Amino acid sequence: MKILVIGKVWPEPSSSAAGKRMQQLLTLLKCRGEVHFACANQLTGNEIDFSQLEISTHTIELNSDSFDGFLTELKPDVVVFDRFITEEQYSWRVMEKCPDAIRIINTEDLHFLRKTRQQFVKKQDVIPTKIDQLDFHNDDTMRELASILRSDYSIMISQVEMDLLVDTFGVKREQLLYLPLLSEEKQHLKDEKDGLLFVGNVLHEPNLDAIRILRKEIWPRIRKQLPQAKLRIVGAYPTQEVLQMNSVKEGIEVIAHPKSLEEIYAKTKVSLVPLRFGAGVKGKIIEAMEFGVPFVTTTIGAEGLQLENQFGDWIHNDWESFTQKSIELFKNSDTAFSFSEHLAEFHDKEVFSNQFLLQFDHAVEMNQSNRKSNFIAQVLQHHSLMSTRYLSKWIIEKNK
Repeated sequence: MKILVIGKVWPEPSSSAAGKRMQQLLTLLKCRGEVHFACANQLTGNEIDFSQLEISTHTIELNSDSFDGFLTELKPDVVVFDRFITEEQYSWRVMEKCPDAIRIINTEDLHFLRKTRQQFVKKQDVIPTKIDQLDFHNDDTMRELASILRSDYSIMISQVEMDLLVDTFGVKREQLLYLPLLSEEKQHLKDEKDGLLFVGNVLHEPNLDAIRILRKEIWPRIRKQLPQAKLRIVGAYPTQEVLQMNSVKEGIEVIAHPKSLEEIYAKTKVSLVPLRFGAGVKGKIIEAMEFGVPFVTTTIGAEGLQLENQFGDWIHNDWESFTQKSIELFKNSDTAFSFSEHLAEFHDKEVFSNQFLLQFDHAVEMNQSNRKSNFIAQVLQHHSLMSTRYLSKWIIEKNK
């Protein structure tokens, strides 16, 4: 089997959970055939080593007929689009040149859920704790739903989001392939623990908002009661605003592109995740558990991670309670926290890898019959509803 993955960006596992997720997905797809990764974005120097994975890479162009020739020559059996925006840009070409190829979206998270929550927070200045608080009548929702419904399958990272698609928007559950973030063993280094931590790619808007909340609402409260504590803000691509938060006086250290997360977690007593909006599942929380570090988060941060039963007391949406729990965990840092059972139940690498590959095999086997009965997909593929196709053609003509 020949599998083509079209990336929105070149994956960077050291920069984001999305990069780790793509690395895990590519490794699994390698179990089913020859994998090719193509991307129109520029390289940054932080990408995964594709040669080590034995995956061929291709630089492609956006809004260019050269991609048609690439498809015709490659003849992929399966095409995986990294996020719905990539599906919008390239799927119509795949339909034309490789009509029998199975088309799958790797959603990462539901972008429309994250964007809708972001707008809610912007207007209400409170964390949306329930789905029915949100108004999904917006362009982001319609575009991503159309992409999901138009495709053969979608890979989902969160069962909460699967339920939302099925129960609220009528997506068929058999179109959704579940693959959680997979837990990996981490080296636990021993060091003097003196700090609290926020980790996350700063280019991701929920992370930048969380850093601002930390700086304004949470850290001043913690600092009053723990004047010797340190806050480390660790993340790729920090903005000037975040870099300027670095302050010895205030006990804040900003670290961009760390060489070793192991060394940082070895100094960390508590991981802080004060997210007000977002979607998918939070790799930073799974990472903290892998390193044996307790965390405090919000309902948004906890979503999809099944934390409520064991770790419900670590979930707080008001900043005073969030602060007090953080201080309590900091002071009790000698307590040994074990997350192995939770990670084994919900993120075990071997179990969920095998389950995903079984789902993938079934999807490949049943695709032709499923496609025939999927009239909604056929409607959305009709030329009258493929605006991105004609926008791309217009851009090509304009650029001549």
